[in-house]
Amino acid sequence: MPGESRTPTPQAVLMTMLGRYCVADNPAISTNGYIEVLARIGLSAQASRLTLSRMTERGLLERLRQGRIAYFRATEVGLTVVRNQEQRTFHDPGATPGPAGAWTILSFTIPESQRAKRHLLRRRLTWEGFGLLRDGVWIAPGDHDLSEMNEALAEMGIDQRIEAFIGYPKFDDVQGMISRVWELDELAERYHEFLREWDVAQPAPEATDALGRYLLLISGWRTLLRETPRLPATHLPADWPAGRCQELFRTLHDRYAPGAAESFAEILVANRGNV
Repeated sequence: MPGESRTPTPQAVLMTMLGRYCVADNPAISTNGYIEVLARIGLSAQASRLTLSRMTERGLLERLRQGRIAYFRATEVGLTVVRNQEQRTFHDPGATPGPAGAWTILSFTIPESQRAKRHLLRRRLTWEGFGLLRDGVWIAPGDHDLSEMNEALAEMGIDQRIEAFIGYPKFDDVQGMISRVWELDELAERYHEFLREWDVAQPAPEATDALGRYLLLISGWRTLLRETPRLPATHLPADWPAGRCQELFRTLHDRYAPGAAESFAEILVANRGNV
């Protein structure tokens, strides 16, 4: 709801860390290394260990051992997720794909026994600009090329449960449908909240250094992108605040990135394993 704290979760912060610094060679990092990173946003060692455990259970990290020291690194599923996040955050213009009036409609059923896979699929669909029209049915504006998504779904073993088609449905009230599916009023307030929280005159209070601020900034911005549909401008309010937020994000990203990279490099040198 508007006005609530939207501080990114520890998992979101670690996924940002993996995407920014670990995609190329996917290093194994000790538990203490992850604890050091999350300490930059004020998280305790106990809470950090719990986050690692949950990410491992969800198939995002794998646990390794070298002697008595535990290490973690991203799984193939985890790497797929962070690559998609990086693409959407830094390389995707977010434009509506395909011809005007087209909608991609998709449905799937995943059993309760595969809850983790269902969660990952829903997150991926949201990243691709889909909104939940009704139970099991998702919709997105434009003609989406689902080939890359199908590859990701195949890695999760759930591609055979997906059905999708492109259509030109005639909604009685398209603006009403859009407002229900994507809750644009609340999303606009979230954008205004981002502008308030990331005022260039004051650093993020939850972070202790440039690395913490950098990871929180990207994770927070990414949360907004994940919830933002790729709607044509004709379906958005005239005073839509996304452009101002993107400009602020780019300014602060460039400010924090050098110091953040230096801090993470120091952590990696001290906590990298050979497993």
